[in-house]
Amino acid sequence: MFGLSFSEPLMLLLVPLVIFLPKGRWWWLRSLALALFIVALSQPEFGRPSQNVAVLIDASDSVGDGAQRALVDLALEPDIRPQRYYFAADASEAQNEVPDFLDTSQSDLARALQVAAASGAKRALLISDGAESLGSAERALPDIPVDTLYVPSQQNVRLVDIITPDEVSPGETVEAIAVVESDVATSITLQPRLGDTQLETQTQELQPGRNAFTLRFQAGEVDALDLAVGFETELEQPTNDDQKSKSIAVEGRSSVLVINDESMANLLSAQGFEVRRGSAEDVSSPLNYSAIVLRESAGAFTTGQLDLLQDYVRNGGGLMMTGGPDSFGFGAWYRTPVEEILPVNTDLRTEVELPLVALVIVLDRSQSMSTGNPSKLDLAKEGALSVVDLAYQDDLLGMIVFSDANSTEWIFEPRPATDQGKREMLESILNIQTQGGTVLEPAYRQALESLGNTEAAIKHVIILSDGKLYDGGSAFGGGAQDVNFDAIAQEAQAAGITTSTIAIGQGADFERLDNIATSGGGRYYEALDVSTLPQIFTNEALTATRSLLREETFRPELRAHPLVPENAAAPLALNAYIATTSKPDSETLLTGLQGEPILAVTRQGLGRTAAFTTDLNGWAGDLNNWQTLPGLLGTVLRWLQARPASYAANVEREGSQLHVVVDAVEDGQYINDKELSVRVGGVSQ
Repeated sequence: MFGLSFSEPLMLLLVPLVIFLPKGRWWWLRSLALALFIVALSQPEFGRPSQNVAVLIDASDSVGDGAQRALVDLALEPDIRPQRYYFAADASEAQNEVPDFLDTSQSDLARALQVAAASGAKRALLISDGAESLGSAERALPDIPVDTLYVPSQQNVRLVDIITPDEVSPGETVEAIAVVESDVATSITLQPRLGDTQLETQTQELQPGRNAFTLRFQAGEVDALDLAVGFETELEQPTNDDQKSKSIAVEGRSSVLVINDESMANLLSAQGFEVRRGSAEDVSSPLNYSAIVLRESAGAFTTGQLDLLQDYVRNGGGLMMTGGPDSFGFGAWYRTPVEEILPVNTDLRTEVELPLVALVIVLDRSQSMSTGNPSKLDLAKEGALSVVDLAYQDDLLGMIVFSDANSTEWIFEPRPATDQGKREMLESILNIQTQGGTVLEPAYRQALESLGNTEAAIKHVIILSDGKLYDGGSAFGGGAQDVNFDAIAQEAQAAGITTSTIAIGQGADFERLDNIATSGGGRYYEALDVSTLPQIFTNEALTATRSLLREETFRPELRAHPLVPENAAAPLALNAYIATTSKPDSETLLTGLQGEPILAVTRQGLGRTAAFTTDLNGWAGDLNNWQTLPGLLGTVLRWLQARPASYAANVEREGSQLHVVVDAVEDGQYINDKELSVRVGGVSQ
């Protein structure tokens, strides 16, 4: 079976004009010749439909398997095998089943249409309910005809999550949040249970979308709280997702949370501290720890977690950051809420002898970068603005954007970051708009060529993209292999140009971008939480253009301080530490080269923080054998653990009654079984 299409179909409107030709001998022959000539001008194309059609099958939760069943009902002829793409939050080519990695909780019609256009198809068939939670399908319409087959949405109410703290203390009032998602407006009755005890039921009205409901209960003297939540509704819908359960640990004694620092955890355990070895996932509200030790990248935490750590300290908690490959300036901590409370700054703004730097940002501006609120592109712009702000006047900055193969464009070629230059760069960055697909090679090669013609001690490229790279071919996921980016990056590194890459969101080309950074001698970042993108940009600019690691064996200087033991032996030599600068209100206990802090402390609000810029896991050298070190670090941790007393009251009104719940804390522990008195209008009750 073959199909006929026209590249210039409007030309066919001229065919009726043949009837106006003068009548006479051979009139019919002249009319036929003119009609055929007009048809030829319309550029007819013959081809098999299987070679020209991309079928886009909606696999999101709102449709379920409805789109797949609709495709089966089409009963295509056996010799027709169009290109099939399943899509939800992203799109992927597959023939018979939905790929496991697709996030079906969201739907991005715009991404599906971009994939259809990039596949080389002449026509697309979209099978969907039309619901989109990401992107804008209207703005992403390709230049090819798009047919649609409507599939009705499923109606369902589902319990998608129970949000609770991972750990609480005995007697604490615990708040849990039940997140219920509904396709329609309806009502439900929540039925929570705590172990064998039935909690108060709640009848709630639901609106389409996500709904959150708060559950409150008190932690008893047990090892764990087993919370189970279910619901009932009169709506006829699937019931397999109507229940969830969660276990909450109950800790009688507050421990020190140590994140990604095994040597520090061992040292503190030997000092008698109760240590919990954890990860970024353990930073959740409430933070019931006597102190937190952190050796991790800021990119491992969400924006909410960074704010939570800052609030934890300002409300009386203690936090120490220790050195490592992902700490301080290496870990994108610059200008984060956590850096605000540390005793040190991670940027070396006082350093004057910097090598001349030439840096080019290669930015993806494909249509999918417009998704999100704020959009990925807006966050990328914010990161690029931070890079411009950080640059010294002798640094050379450039930016080039890419989308389709012929849409590479210099926003500004490498130029000095003078005051005037920065103003013009900022204006140009703010004017960037999204368009097209994701073809990297032309922009990358132009950036390398420009840097190759530049005189600079450091030449560096930062590539940012949120999608699959379509270089070298027309079919989704296959042709991109035709471009050997690894070889390009290796050749650039041999010429003195390094490359780092940033992958944004769930649909990025993770493996290829990682390989480019590895081959290019740079760093690779995954911004799954796109709100961290400005931090990553800033960190990469600092790391690429500053000498952050002090690699020199020397003896640090121990300063007199109340936390330093009297008559302590002189420190032994260490091999390396991360360069930082002390804040005016900090106190330095141990100093490095040029007076830079190795161990420093400060107070923030009701809490306290410390910075230990070397790494006991690999950089400390002989300092690990310094007999004063365990006691010194233990003393600093006990200083961080000291907390003021705090009291918080929560008041709720039910009709004419007031319910007052008081959380009282002393020395980091909840106070239980205390008698309370309430004074109302000057009268105690």
